[in-house]
Amino acid sequence: MFHPGKVVRIFKPQDSDVVSSDSLVQATVRMWDENLLTLDVSLKLAGKVKEGDVVLVDYSPKKVGGAAVPSHTVVKIIRGKRAESLMKDYESFRDKVKRDKERKEEGQNPAQNYIR
Repeated sequence: MFHPGKVVRIFKPQDSDVVSSDSLVQATVRMWDENLLTLDVSLKLAGKVKEGDVVLVDYSPKKVGGAAVPSHTVVKIIRGKRAESLMKDYESFRDKVKRDKERKEEGQNPAQNYIR
């Protein structure tokens, strides 16, 4: 399973304002569902990812201490029209879910929202 998001910040160990205990790159990503997460960037993408990029984050489960937790690793960079279209699709879905939730909280049936 993969989730798209937009890169807000990049943290590289060689940056002058970063002190690091490892050689990994992390990115803060605003996910399509408005969550803000700081995630590892795949080693193959570490030198290529930029602020503003749309990325896919691997949410596939992996075993950690006997429990399955999401991988949470940036594995793809998507740019251009494809990136814009992808984010627009997910944001439209998110907005629809929000509207349906608000209608339900107001006592309206989302499927019957034309009846007052």
